[in-house]
Amino acid sequence: MKKLVVCILIFIMLLTGCKSNEPLSAKNPVTINLWHNYGGLLKDTMDLLIDEFNDTVGREKGIIINVTSLTGSATIAEKLKMAVNDEPGAPELPDITTLYPNTAYMLAEKGLLVDIESLFTKEELSLFIPEFIEEGRLPDGKIYVLPTGKSTEVMFLNTTIFNKFMKETNVSYNDLYTFEGLIDIAEKYYKWTDSQTPDIDNDGKAFICYDSVFNMAQTIYKQSGDELIADGSLNLSSDAFKDVWKYCFEPAV
Repeated sequence: MKKLVVCILIFIMLLTGCKSNEPLSAKNPVTINLWHNYGGLLKDTMDLLIDEFNDTVGREKGIIINVTSLTGSATIAEKLKMAVNDEPGAPELPDITTLYPNTAYMLAEKGLLVDIESLFTKEELSLFIPEFIEEGRLPDGKIYVLPTGKSTEVMFLNTTIFNKFMKETNVSYNDLYTFEGLIDIAEKYYKWTDSQTPDIDNDGKAFICYDSVFNMAQTIYKQSGDELIADGSLNLSSDAFKDVWKYCFEPAV
């Protein structure tokens, strides 16, 4: 993903083969097909957990998890769409998959999802942050997606350089608490680094680099109490857009 404050969600699909009320049996195991797009350490961790489940609880109860690892969320969304539309060469729908809410919405409209509230107790759901759970509630009022991973924005600071910078300029750590403070620091940092080489003009250094302008824009809009995307389009008439332009683009220009 490039994250939309990025979320990884899991949902359960309602397939004909899953409707059986027969009790679980180790002698006649049920296979659950799982798709995910984890890579690297996340994939290794997921593989270990699934192997552990299959060798313990799964073996005892008669449940086998069969995993398909795909290259990304876009690939998963494409294959799900192919399966739903019964396109030539389409794979069978999985029982569990990772995906984004917009894909879940498409599947829910076709009646292919199970309401998660029917699978978990209120006590179990209470272990999640309420706002995360509510993200999975679609317009019909039912919860179809469950957050299995969330992310937040952090800033890494080279304190060795910053402490030296503070001693020679009128800035402090408190200035880092606001975007206005960051911009002020960035301007002073550029001039300060530029002054280190008086024989070379305009070679000052940038103080901060955003890994994702989109995420930065979303953060600014949220702090302004507004939405970056409104009615399916970019909300460029918001006053927050002026701040996005000021903080992200003016310094670059």
